[in-house]
Amino acid sequence: MSDEPRGRSAYVLEKTYRGQVDWSLFFVYAQRAHIRALLQDMYFDTPDPDERQGWIDVHFEGESADLWLIENGRRTGHVDLRRFIRDADEEGGTECEVAIDWAGFVEAVPAMLEGVPLRHGQELQLLDAAGDFQGTDAELPYLYPHHPVRYGMQLSTDDGLSDEPYAYFTDPDPAP
Repeated sequence: MSDEPRGRSAYVLEKTYRGQVDWSLFFVYAQRAHIRALLQDMYFDTPDPDERQGWIDVHFEGESADLWLIENGRRTGHVDLRRFIRDADEEGGTECEVAIDWAGFVEAVPAMLEGVPLRHGQELQLLDAAGDFQGTDAELPYLYPHHPVRYGMQLSTDDGLSDEPYAYFTDPDPAP
């Protein structure tokens, strides 16, 4: 088997914000546990209540929390994570707290993906980005084929891709 990253598999968490400035965060990892750890970091482990409130506001129009399931370089599934994330305030909790339906997350997100997992240092090659994401609101396919996301965390703006998210989030799978 070739070591070519083409056709690899990954979970891609895309958080997109549309407003005065449009931007998207991409978290590209090989295990469901990595995505869960990112959600834990965003909603529970962030010490700054203003930052945490920003992540809680996923229900505003123009914001997304999409988990794309990529197997063998093709989109095989989608999970809208907003349905599992609630402002705890709505359930009698305190302001700036969140509740996540972890059981629902585990039920909706496959424990493993088919195919060879994407690894550190590899770019995720989507074999038919336009076709596989047709009819979705995803920003991910607009990066392809010239600016593919890679394993880890990236921020996409009009200026291109950057590693800025590493300054704010704990990497659930740091490079060895």
